[in-house]
Amino acid sequence: MRVAFDLRPAFKKNSRRRGIGTYTLQLFKALIEAGRDTDLNLIGYGCGKDAPRLPEGRYEYRSLFQLSKPSRLSWLPDRFLLPRQLAKDSAQIFHANDITSIAFGAGVKTVVTVHDLIPLVFAEQMKQSIPWDYALALREGFRRIRRVDLVVTDSVYSKSDVCRLLQIAPDKVTVVYPGCDSRFAPVDPESAKRRIADEFGINQPFLFYVGGTDFRKNLLCLVDAFANLRRAGYEGLLLMAGETFHWNIEEVRQIRQRIAGHGIEPFIRFPGFVGEDLLVDLYSACEMFVFPSLYEGFGLPVLEAMSCGALVLTTRVSSIPEVSGDAAVYFDPEDPGSLVRSFCELKADPVRQKELREQGKRRAATFTWNQAANQLLALYDSLL
Repeated sequence: MRVAFDLRPAFKKNSRRRGIGTYTLQLFKALIEAGRDTDLNLIGYGCGKDAPRLPEGRYEYRSLFQLSKPSRLSWLPDRFLLPRQLAKDSAQIFHANDITSIAFGAGVKTVVTVHDLIPLVFAEQMKQSIPWDYALALREGFRRIRRVDLVVTDSVYSKSDVCRLLQIAPDKVTVVYPGCDSRFAPVDPESAKRRIADEFGINQPFLFYVGGTDFRKNLLCLVDAFANLRRAGYEGLLLMAGETFHWNIEEVRQIRQRIAGHGIEPFIRFPGFVGEDLLVDLYSACEMFVFPSLYEGFGLPVLEAMSCGALVLTTRVSSIPEVSGDAAVYFDPEDPGSLVRSFCELKADPVRQKELREQGKRRAATFTWNQAANQLLALYDSLL
């Protein structure tokens, strides 16, 4: 079984440090391991010079053509060049990990993973912010997806969106839950706090968020809630990590303006992008991990936080309850006061804290990349 697996989301600047990049690389690693004693012949399709650290194992690798200037129009050369590459590699299955990268080849079965449909779910809010080249790529992807042999989604919620918004038959869509890298595991909180103090000069308790800054992440609600907590006497900090917090973009300017309006600039830190080792320390040492999102295709940070034994405050929306189950405390994403009340109630209940930490670790352990890879291998087999 020869499978061409599109690794490019793990290479491209706009996705490699986001959930889609993590998903793509971790699933590829798991497929290599799961296919070790099978007839799987895996071919990884990458691009450009900024390659992530690729795993060792039995697979072939191809560096595909890339436009000289990064663009969302890469689907145009893909349309002509990818079928030739698939034929050259005698591929039987092509697995695209981005709806904008769907390609077809003669005699080749096509699989695509759809992580979410944010541009359709929030079409009105995003119509002014989506670049024209990305809008074209999405339109082409939405047209082409109707011809694929199998659609994979990260959650039941995403599957329902795909079926409803793209008119795809439910029997053509399968849920394959992501896993969590084994490096996300509890570490001694005191040791983690010392490393964080060395790295950031922080010795106070802190609430932690990691992720993007787009409007669906609902960070203005988090800022408002934190301001209310400070006014109520909370003496800790808020750490908001992620690469885009250091970008000069409108959504970040709005967040910083809201912070300034509350006068809480000294109590909020922006560490930017953090590597996995430091991320594990932040999850392990934080007082609580807060994830106020309005919409997720899965919600990988919630899974990572639970794996590290963090207390999780999040919202009961989209796919998030599929990830956290009963191992999180939920609040109303439209009401900063609800977040404040959830925090205060949990902070005052150490017994509940201990229960949630243990529940979270048990819950997170049910999501594994090995399980995802084996499920996917069975799906590949079913197509041939």
